[in-house]
Amino acid sequence: MSRPLRFLLLVALVGCGVPGLALAQTECPRADLPAYAHNDYANAQPLREALALGYQGVEVDLYLVKGELRLGHDRRAATRGSTLASLYLEPLQALLAQCRSAPDMAPRLLLTIEIKEASRETYDSLAVTLARYPAVARNVRVVLVGWHPNDVVLDSAAVPVAHQLRVTSAQVPPRTDVGRHVALLSIDYGKTSGRWWVRAATRQRWLDVMRDIKQAYPALRLRVHNVPTDSTLYRALRLAGVDLIGTKQLAASAALLRADVPLNR
Repeated sequence: MSRPLRFLLLVALVGCGVPGLALAQTECPRADLPAYAHNDYANAQPLREALALGYQGVEVDLYLVKGELRLGHDRRAATRGSTLASLYLEPLQALLAQCRSAPDMAPRLLLTIEIKEASRETYDSLAVTLARYPAVARNVRVVLVGWHPNDVVLDSAAVPVAHQLRVTSAQVPPRTDVGRHVALLSIDYGKTSGRWWVRAATRQRWLDVMRDIKQAYPALRLRVHNVPTDSTLYRALRLAGVDLIGTKQLAASAALLRADVPLNR
Protein backbone atom coordinates (compact mmCIF):
# COMPACT_ATOMS: atom_id res chain seq x y z
CA MET A 1 0.00 0.00 0.00
CA SER A 2 1.38 3.42 -0.95
CA ARG A 3 2.14 6.08 1.67
CA PRO A 4 -0.73 8.43 0.63
CA LEU A 5 -3.21 5.54 0.69
CA ARG A 6 -2.06 4.39 4.12
CA PHE A 7 -2.51 7.92 5.47
CA LEU A 8 -5.98 8.29 3.96
CA LEU A 9 -6.92 4.99 5.58
CA LEU A 10 -5.77 6.26 8.96
CA VAL A 11 -7.82 9.43 8.74
CA ALA A 12 -10.92 7.58 7.56
CA LEU A 13 -10.75 4.97 10.31
CA VAL A 14 -10.11 7.49 13.07
CA GLY A 15 -12.94 9.68 11.81
CA CYS A 16 -15.31 6.70 11.94
CA GLY A 17 -14.24 5.82 15.46
CA VAL A 18 -12.74 2.42 14.63
CA PRO A 19 -10.93 1.17 17.77
CA GLY A 20 -7.62 -0.65 17.95
CA LEU A 21 -6.05 0.77 14.81
CA ALA A 22 -2.54 -0.67 14.43
CA LEU A 23 0.09 2.06 14.39
CA ALA A 24 2.54 -0.03 12.43
CA GLN A 25 0.22 -0.08 9.42
CA THR A 26 -0.44 3.66 9.25
CA GLU A 27 1.22 7.05 9.45
CA CYS A 28 0.37 10.22 11.33
CA PRO A 29 -0.52 13.44 9.52
CA ARG A 30 2.38 15.74 8.81
CA ALA A 31 0.38 18.96 8.26
CA ASP A 32 2.95 20.22 5.76
CA LEU A 33 0.76 22.27 3.41
CA PRO A 34 1.09 26.08 3.85
CA ALA A 35 -2.67 26.48 4.17
CA TYR A 36 -5.69 25.82 6.37
CA ALA A 37 -9.34 24.93 5.74
CA HIS A 38 -11.50 28.03 6.23
CA ASN A 39 -15.01 27.30 7.59
CA ASP A 40 -14.03 23.65 7.45
CA TYR A 41 -17.29 22.40 8.99
CA ALA A 42 -19.05 23.24 5.70
CA ASN A 43 -16.97 20.72 3.75
CA ALA A 44 -18.26 17.29 2.80
CA GLN A 45 -15.78 15.59 5.15
CA PRO A 46 -14.84 18.13 7.83
CA LEU A 47 -11.40 17.67 9.41
CA ARG A 48 -10.72 14.35 7.68
CA GLU A 49 -10.26 15.83 4.22
CA ALA A 50 -8.09 18.64 5.54
CA LEU A 51 -5.83 16.22 7.40
CA ALA A 52 -5.64 13.82 4.47
CA LEU A 53 -4.53 16.62 2.15
CA GLY A 54 -1.90 17.88 4.59
CA TYR A 55 -3.48 21.14 5.73
CA GLN A 56 -1.94 22.73 8.80
CA GLY A 57 -5.25 23.54 10.41
CA VAL A 58 -8.97 24.17 10.26
CA GLU A 59 -11.27 27.04 11.22
CA VAL A 60 -14.79 26.78 12.61
CA ASP A 61 -17.58 29.21 13.56
CA LEU A 62 -19.20 28.65 16.93
CA TYR A 63 -22.46 29.34 18.77
CA LEU A 64 -23.77 28.13 22.10
CA VAL A 65 -27.17 26.56 21.37
CA LYS A 66 -29.16 25.15 24.30
CA GLY A 67 -25.99 24.44 26.25
CA GLU A 68 -24.08 22.88 23.34
CA LEU A 69 -21.26 24.37 21.27
CA ARG A 70 -22.53 24.02 17.72
CA LEU A 71 -21.02 24.94 14.38
CA GLY A 72 -22.52 27.35 11.85
CA HIS A 73 -21.98 30.66 10.16
CA ASP A 74 -25.14 32.05 11.79
CA ARG A 75 -27.30 30.96 14.71
CA ARG A 76 -29.99 29.45 12.50
CA ALA A 77 -27.44 27.22 10.79
CA ALA A 78 -25.84 26.35 14.12
CA THR A 79 -29.13 25.01 15.53
CA ARG A 80 -28.90 22.29 12.86
CA GLY A 81 -25.12 21.99 12.89
CA SER A 82 -22.88 19.42 14.48
CA THR A 83 -21.18 20.01 17.82
CA LEU A 84 -17.57 21.10 18.17
CA ALA A 85 -16.88 18.01 20.24
CA SER A 86 -18.31 15.43 17.84
CA LEU A 87 -16.88 16.88 14.64
CA TYR A 88 -13.45 18.01 15.86
CA LEU A 89 -12.44 17.39 19.45
CA GLU A 90 -13.36 13.71 19.65
CA PRO A 91 -11.75 12.76 16.30
CA LEU A 92 -8.62 14.76 17.16
CA GLN A 93 -8.37 13.10 20.57
CA ALA A 94 -8.69 9.68 18.93
CA LEU A 95 -6.12 10.55 16.29
CA LEU A 96 -3.63 11.76 18.88
CA ALA A 97 -4.16 8.62 20.93
CA GLN A 98 -3.33 6.49 17.91
CA CYS A 99 -0.44 8.67 16.80
CA ARG A 100 1.77 8.61 19.85
CA SER A 101 4.38 10.39 17.77
CA ALA A 102 2.14 13.48 17.69
CA PRO A 103 5.03 15.77 18.74
CA ASP A 104 6.63 14.84 15.40
CA MET A 105 3.74 16.42 13.53
CA ALA A 106 5.32 19.46 11.94
CA PRO A 107 4.24 22.12 12.38
CA ARG A 108 1.76 21.97 15.25
CA LEU A 109 -1.82 21.52 14.02
CA LEU A 110 -3.93 24.65 14.30
CA LEU A 111 -7.60 24.88 15.35
CA THR A 112 -8.98 28.39 14.97
CA ILE A 113 -12.34 29.07 16.58
CA GLU A 114 -14.54 32.06 15.83
CA ILE A 115 -17.14 32.75 18.51
CA LYS A 116 -19.76 34.49 16.39
CA GLU A 117 -21.45 36.57 19.08
CA ALA A 118 -20.35 38.44 22.19
CA SER A 119 -21.22 35.81 24.78
CA ARG A 120 -19.23 35.21 27.95
CA GLU A 121 -21.32 32.09 28.51
CA THR A 122 -20.08 30.68 25.19
CA TYR A 123 -16.49 31.51 26.09
CA ASP A 124 -16.78 29.81 29.47
CA SER A 125 -18.44 26.78 27.91
CA LEU A 126 -15.54 26.51 25.47
CA ALA A 127 -13.06 26.48 28.37
CA VAL A 128 -14.95 23.66 30.08
CA THR A 129 -15.26 21.68 26.85
CA LEU A 130 -11.59 21.97 25.88
CA ALA A 131 -10.55 20.80 29.35
CA ARG A 132 -12.27 17.48 28.63
CA TYR A 133 -9.81 16.82 25.80
CA PRO A 134 -6.33 17.16 27.33
CA ALA A 135 -4.50 15.59 24.38
CA VAL A 136 -6.01 18.19 22.07
CA ALA A 137 -5.05 20.98 24.48
CA ARG A 138 -1.45 19.71 24.57
CA ASN A 139 -0.90 18.98 20.89
CA VAL A 140 -3.23 21.29 18.95
CA ARG A 141 -2.76 25.06 18.87
CA VAL A 142 -6.17 26.57 19.64
CA VAL A 143 -6.54 30.21 18.58
CA LEU A 144 -9.63 32.38 19.05
CA VAL A 145 -10.19 34.46 15.92
CA GLY A 146 -13.59 35.91 16.83
CA TRP A 147 -15.02 37.56 19.91
CA HIS A 148 -13.44 36.98 23.30
CA PRO A 149 -13.72 38.87 26.59
CA ASN A 150 -10.93 41.33 27.29
CA ASP A 151 -10.59 40.62 30.99
CA VAL A 152 -9.64 36.94 30.88
CA VAL A 153 -7.83 34.46 28.70
CA LEU A 154 -7.90 30.67 28.72
CA ASP A 155 -4.29 30.43 29.77
CA SER A 156 -4.13 27.55 32.21
CA ALA A 157 -1.74 24.66 31.65
CA ALA A 158 -4.71 22.45 30.76
CA VAL A 159 -6.37 24.85 28.32
CA PRO A 160 -3.79 27.03 26.54
CA VAL A 161 -5.69 29.24 24.10
CA ALA A 162 -4.26 32.16 22.15
CA HIS A 163 -5.76 35.03 20.15
CA GLN A 164 -5.23 36.55 16.73
CA LEU A 165 -4.41 40.12 15.75
CA ARG A 166 -6.18 41.40 12.64
CA VAL A 167 -4.03 43.53 10.36
CA THR A 168 -6.37 45.97 8.62
CA SER A 169 -3.98 48.71 7.45
CA ALA A 170 -0.90 48.34 5.24
CA GLN A 171 1.65 48.69 7.99
CA VAL A 172 3.48 46.51 10.49
CA PRO A 173 1.53 46.30 13.80
CA PRO A 174 3.37 47.97 16.68
CA ARG A 175 4.68 45.72 19.42
CA THR A 176 2.30 47.34 21.88
CA ASP A 177 -0.55 45.66 19.96
CA VAL A 178 1.08 42.23 19.86
CA GLY A 179 0.62 40.90 23.39
CA ARG A 180 1.93 37.60 24.71
CA HIS A 181 -1.38 35.86 23.97
CA VAL A 182 -1.26 36.69 20.25
CA ALA A 183 -0.21 33.67 18.19
CA LEU A 184 -1.66 34.53 14.80
CA LEU A 185 -1.50 37.63 12.59
CA SER A 186 -4.41 37.67 10.13
CA ILE A 187 -5.06 39.58 6.92
CA ASP A 188 -8.32 39.46 4.97
CA TYR A 189 -7.13 39.54 1.36
CA GLY A 190 -10.59 40.28 0.00
CA LYS A 191 -11.05 43.34 2.19
CA THR A 192 -7.52 44.72 1.83
CA SER A 193 -6.16 44.09 -1.65
CA GLY A 194 -8.56 41.73 -3.37
CA ARG A 195 -11.20 44.19 -4.55
CA TRP A 196 -11.44 44.60 -8.30
CA TRP A 197 -10.80 48.33 -8.13
CA VAL A 198 -7.60 48.02 -6.09
CA ARG A 199 -4.57 49.07 -8.11
CA ALA A 200 -1.55 46.86 -8.71
CA ALA A 201 0.62 49.22 -6.65
CA THR A 202 -1.65 48.75 -3.64
CA ARG A 203 -1.52 44.98 -3.99
CA GLN A 204 2.25 45.12 -4.13
CA ARG A 205 2.28 47.38 -1.07
CA TRP A 206 0.36 44.74 0.86
CA LEU A 207 2.77 42.02 -0.25
CA ASP A 208 5.66 44.18 0.95
CA VAL A 209 3.89 44.71 4.28
CA MET A 210 3.36 40.96 4.68
CA ARG A 211 7.09 40.44 4.19
CA ASP A 212 7.88 43.15 6.74
CA ILE A 213 5.41 41.69 9.24
CA LYS A 214 6.97 38.25 9.00
CA GLN A 215 10.43 39.70 9.48
CA ALA A 216 9.25 41.68 12.51
CA TYR A 217 7.42 38.74 14.09
CA PRO A 218 9.10 35.54 12.86
CA ALA A 219 7.72 33.43 15.73
CA LEU A 220 4.09 34.22 14.89
CA ARG A 221 2.14 32.61 12.08
CA LEU A 222 0.96 34.96 9.36
CA ARG A 223 -2.26 33.91 7.67
CA VAL A 224 -4.19 35.41 4.76
CA HIS A 225 -7.78 34.38 4.12
CA ASN A 226 -10.52 35.17 1.60
CA VAL A 227 -8.00 34.39 -1.13
CA PRO A 228 -8.96 33.36 -4.70
CA THR A 229 -7.77 29.91 -5.74
CA ASP A 230 -4.97 31.06 -8.01
CA SER A 231 -1.47 29.59 -8.35
CA THR A 232 0.20 32.92 -9.17
CA LEU A 233 -1.33 34.60 -6.15
CA TYR A 234 -0.48 31.65 -3.91
CA ARG A 235 3.15 31.86 -4.95
CA ALA A 236 3.27 35.61 -4.38
CA LEU A 237 1.83 35.19 -0.89
CA ARG A 238 4.30 32.46 -0.02
CA LEU A 239 7.22 34.54 -1.29
CA ALA A 240 5.94 37.37 0.92
CA GLY A 241 6.29 35.11 3.96
CA VAL A 242 2.69 34.01 4.47
CA ASP A 243 2.54 30.81 6.54
CA LEU A 244 -1.13 29.93 6.07
CA ILE A 245 -3.40 30.55 3.10
CA GLY A 246 -7.09 30.16 3.88
CA THR A 247 -9.20 28.24 1.41
CA LYS A 248 -12.60 26.59 1.10
CA GLN A 249 -11.58 24.70 -2.05
CA LEU A 250 -9.43 22.08 -0.37
CA ALA A 251 -8.62 19.72 -3.23
CA ALA A 252 -8.04 22.46 -5.81
CA SER A 253 -5.87 24.57 -3.50
CA ALA A 254 -3.85 21.54 -2.39
CA ALA A 255 -3.16 20.60 -6.00
CA LEU A 256 -1.90 24.09 -6.82
CA LEU A 257 0.28 24.31 -3.74
CA ARG A 258 1.73 20.82 -4.23
CA ALA A 259 2.53 21.58 -7.87
CA ASP A 260 4.62 24.59 -6.92
CA VAL A 261 8.27 24.02 -6.08
CA PRO A 262 9.27 24.45 -2.42
CA LEU A 263 10.21 28.04 -1.70
CA ASN A 264 13.43 29.09 -0.04
CA ARG A 265 12.70 32.34 1.75
